Amino acid sequence: MFVCVGRVTLQIPESGSLKAKRQVLRRITDRVKARFNASVAEVDDNDLWQKAQLAMAVVGNDRRHVGEQMDKILQFIEDLYVAPVTGREVETLSFGDELYGSGRRDEDDEAHVPSLADALAAGQRSLAEAEGLGEWDRRHEAASDGMGADRPAPAGARLRPPGRKLSLDEARARARALRNPRDWEKK
Repeated sequence: MFVCVGRVTLQIPESGSLKAKRQVLRRITDRVKARFNASVAEVDDNDLWQKAQLAMAVVGNDRRHVGEQMDKILQFIEDLYVAPVTGREVETLSFGDELYGSGRRDEDDEAHVPSLADALAAGQRSLAEAEGLGEWDRRHEAASDGMGADRPAPAGARLRPPGRKLSLDEARARARALRNPRDWEKK
């Protein structure tokens, strides 16, 4: 995998405010994003009215291709002539060989990563799963073997009586109790 990163310094002489500068930058970034499959962001000189630095990134599996794409992006920005380009830098980075050696993952590398089955056995649930418990009960009633082994219970959670199903409102209330409170909910 190759990542080509480019940085362009723009001079915006007609800009009299940060708002005018952002309009120019928005025009450039929107056009680059629409035409090329690249990431674009303002990275430096955020508080200067008449100067801006934009960074672009292109990812691909061929070094020559990502380099050509970056050259096209830089030429496109210059051809727009919304703001004169005063400087440009380009660097291509290689990823992959350092991470996995021969390009293959070993099974030993993934041995320390807990699997989803281990997380479920420990009773850990995501918020989406917890909110869907009521619906899960309705959908999977027929699949249940009636032995109480439908799904693991969270550690320390109260078990409901075996004949009583969890309503959707109760499932949502339980999910809210499991997640971290949002800023507006904090006291």
